[in-house]
Amino acid sequence: MLVTRRWESHPANSPDLILQFFGNEFHGYGDDMPETLRRLTELLGYEKEEDGAGMNAAKKIAAELNRRKDDIPAFRRLRCLELDQLNEFLFSTKLNPPIGDQVHHDMHAPLSHYFIHTSLNSYFTGNVFGKYSILPIIEALEQGVRVVELDLWPDGRGSICVRPSWNFEKPLKLQECLDSIKEHAFTKCTYPLIITFKDGLKPELQSKATQMIQQTFNHMVYHHDPHSLEVFPSPQQLRNKILISRRPPKELLYANDDDGKVGVRNGVEIRQHPADPNYQSLVSFHVVEPRGMLQNVLTGKANKIQRPGWYETDIISFTQKRFLRTRPQRKLLIYAPYKPQRAWMHGAQLIALSRKEEKEKLWLMQGMFRANGGCGYVKKPDFLLNAGPSGVFYPTVNPVVVKILKVKIYMGDGWIVDFKKRIGRLSKPDLYVRISIAGVPHDENIMKTTVKNNEWTPTWGEEFTFPLTYPDLALISFEVYDYEVSTADAFCGQTCLPVSELIEGIRAVPLYDERVQNCKMWRHDVDIRTKEDPELTRLAGSNINQTKPDQKGEFWCKPSSDQATDLGLDIYK
Repeated sequence: MLVTRRWESHPANSPDLILQFFGNEFHGYGDDMPETLRRLTELLGYEKEEDGAGMNAAKKIAAELNRRKDDIPAFRRLRCLELDQLNEFLFSTKLNPPIGDQVHHDMHAPLSHYFIHTSLNSYFTGNVFGKYSILPIIEALEQGVRVVELDLWPDGRGSICVRPSWNFEKPLKLQECLDSIKEHAFTKCTYPLIITFKDGLKPELQSKATQMIQQTFNHMVYHHDPHSLEVFPSPQQLRNKILISRRPPKELLYANDDDGKVGVRNGVEIRQHPADPNYQSLVSFHVVEPRGMLQNVLTGKANKIQRPGWYETDIISFTQKRFLRTRPQRKLLIYAPYKPQRAWMHGAQLIALSRKEEKEKLWLMQGMFRANGGCGYVKKPDFLLNAGPSGVFYPTVNPVVVKILKVKIYMGDGWIVDFKKRIGRLSKPDLYVRISIAGVPHDENIMKTTVKNNEWTPTWGEEFTFPLTYPDLALISFEVYDYEVSTADAFCGQTCLPVSELIEGIRAVPLYDERVQNCKMWRHDVDIRTKEDPELTRLAGSNINQTKPDQKGEFWCKPSSDQATDLGLDIYK
């Protein structure tokens, strides 16, 4: 529900007391205080001293800055800190970020124990009618993507090109793509990169592709017999290594004899060419398409599920040692609705999304993989790794709230710098923030602040509460919009963050544009607090989000389990 804190003076606290406290701690006077810091001081002054708010929040800010002074090069040489340094620290997204930037997960577990940052149509510059380029591949690698996808086809001149099976534009040369991947594969991090080839090549061209791969990557390619290992090596063991996976064309995925030389296309058996043995030796794991009830459940085609079936129990157990790849199903020339969080909660490691389509889903993907220092590998929660046939994790059975997340939106800043360039209007904006939770169905929720009219630097001071049943799978999104009466509200920035990584306290949250490019000056400041109570037994969603929104509604009803999403699936062995 939407909670707006009333602005009432409290006798035990006031803006003057907090202003005086900061002045004493950081050697300054009220007249010296920067405007943004003054506004925050006023907001803190009207809060009651509870749950780390008010004067308690001010004391925590001062204590943290004094503790970290020697770790900040610009502050280390100063004999004492002043209000300007406090302002710089508090409102800097680098010095006071909402999440950490270091790898901190255990990276010694088998590779199948991690969610892995995956791209779909890695070489597309736009939608299905877009051009093909190496630039999207480079951009993806620089943003931490660890799985890229290339479609290999004969170019008609005895060589190999990169293009989809249908081709509207000039294809890329395979060597050009391989060279770009080699140059940028480990610029963001050194954990292994997976290249997925979807190919319809004959053996002679497979042999040529093998030579190109070996000459380009040499010892970087990881070799092993995919049938000889019980479990995969860990990301730590595979650092600076490249793994090759292969997806044959869709019509050749279903083999119905032991040697795999017969496939089915449109219900008619066709003869496959045997794969070149050297080409096959490069492949670290193979893929087949799931069918039947399992595919129906994960594509949302099954009826509403009241309790976990054998297919769901099996899939979560399966992904403890094997790989599951999902992708949106394409209907005509567009992708069907798709929720990556549904696949994550079943343990799927490789959620393939196009970086040029489904921007809201791309934001969720970016949010998930900002965890663990943005290295592209996020360790699965223990309840997905330890679930057995008799105790499988299933989020719709007896959900219990285990964490309360409280988020207070204080203020926003930075739009005046490039507002005209990016958003295209001359008058002051009417800004509001939409806050949402994505995760298991019981945790999903959307709220928003009030609209602040004609403000370049709006201040809200509004608090929101989110009860969470599975916080390890939850993502929190902040989206800022400029309210419009007669047209759609204008987008003014967004960010998505993993709840499990949030640092408590007042934090400066950076905002990004629709293509997930950082907007250097856009920022809003939030207070993050959590409360954990394993004894809580209230069902998630009870008395929460039961009202449906109007066109510009403030909160939404939680989705039911039968709100279907369409997935495409590949199972890696």
